Amino acid sequence: MASKPPSVNIIAADESYHRLVQEALDQITASPPRWQAAAAQLVLDFPLTWAMTRMTEMNSVERAKTVIVTQASHPAYLDMLASHHVSGVVEVGDMRMLVAGIYAAASSLRTYQWRSGLTYMELRVTRLLLQGLDTAASAEHLRVAQKTVNAHVSNILSKLGLESRTQYLAALVAHHPAVP
Repeated sequence: MASKPPSVNIIAADESYHRLVQEALDQITASPPRWQAAAAQLVLDFPLTWAMTRMTEMNSVERAKTVIVTQASHPAYLDMLASHHVSGVVEVGDMRMLVAGIYAAASSLRTYQWRSGLTYMELRVTRLLLQGLDTAASAEHLRVAQKTVNAHVSNILSKLGLESRTQYLAALVAHHPAVP
């Protein structure tokens, strides 16, 4: 049986973003694997934070076969995306990692390495902050006390050497890591 490359479903806010991953798709087509590949999904996080909503619409099996491609570089932002239990998160332009990620995602393998030092709960709080929820709404969503949300935010700021939520959110969506 002839082997063929994995099929790739691209999920993007606009079709024009597909060109950002075309080089990786061309590489996959040029050198098919030696095994029968399955399907993988690429979610293009353009504009920034767009992928968060897509992840909540997917079930766990779909997320396990997903690689998120983003323009962000802050470790906490990358970890927050990975906390959706996806196969991988790749920065746009890293074609080698994207090709590897597509093959891994087709097999539902996780390839992402955590970078920020934040806990899973701190990453969930980060996700809610990026969605614009305040402390009360975040606490209700997480089914915890407001004091718990504030403690997580305080821990995040302390770990990253930042002074405020605003500074934290600005660092996450900037195109470079925060410099304390």
